[in-house]
Amino acid sequence: MTNEEVAIVDGLVDHQEMPEQFDSNRVITYFEGQDFCLVLYFADLKDRGFQKYVVSDFSVNMEEMYMLSHSLTRMIEEGINVHLLSQAKNRVDNMIHMSGTFRALFGKKKSLETEEW
Repeated sequence: MTNEEVAIVDGLVDHQEMPEQFDSNRVITYFEGQDFCLVLYFADLKDRGFQKYVVSDFSVNMEEMYMLSHSLTRMIEEGINVHLLSQAKNRVDNMIHMSGTFRALFGKKKSLETEEW
């Protein structure tokens, strides 16, 4: 996870994912090669800014994807920006469910963690 906004904005621009407006919260996902990137934009003036989570080689590093999903669940349960974090968790969970498809696409072997989830 990083809050380094210059690097986050560079990544968003490079992947044509930069928001045009900054008046509402946003969940943005994209791939950098085989890495899954989740960017959250918080529009609230008290906590305005970006956060970026990256799971390297996500289709086989399912334990990291589960940890990210679990972390988002904990924050939601604590009442932290519930709507935004629920959207982010749904995207992460969808990627977990699609991991087999991405492993096939990337020519990777099935990991043991996906059998347990």
